[in-house]
Amino acid sequence: LQTYAGLMTTPTPSSPARAFLVYSALRLALLLVTFAVLYVLGVEGLLAIGGAVLGSALLSLVLLRSQRDAFTSASIARADRRRAEKADRRARLDGPAPG
Repeated sequence: LQTYAGLMTTPTPSSPARAFLVYSALRLALLLVTFAVLYVLGVEGLLAIGGAVLGSALLSLVLLRSQRDAFTSASIARADRRRAEKADRRARLDGPAPG
């Protein structure tokens, strides 16, 4: 687990792509479950689809927070690594400073 300002946070996944796939799969599952619940309650057609989209979006804000945070952490870590690699490459290409 990582710490930030003394708080425990979610572990960083191996890659942003993996974190995104996990989050997307869970969002899709939440959408399907929400649709099924609405359908069982007798809501049909576009109202069921719209209600499922809206309901799953609101639920995902609460239920999938840790997955969203994991994706954000992985994306930031990847961007930081790329930035450091780019600076290192530039320093090697520029060579030693004259003087």
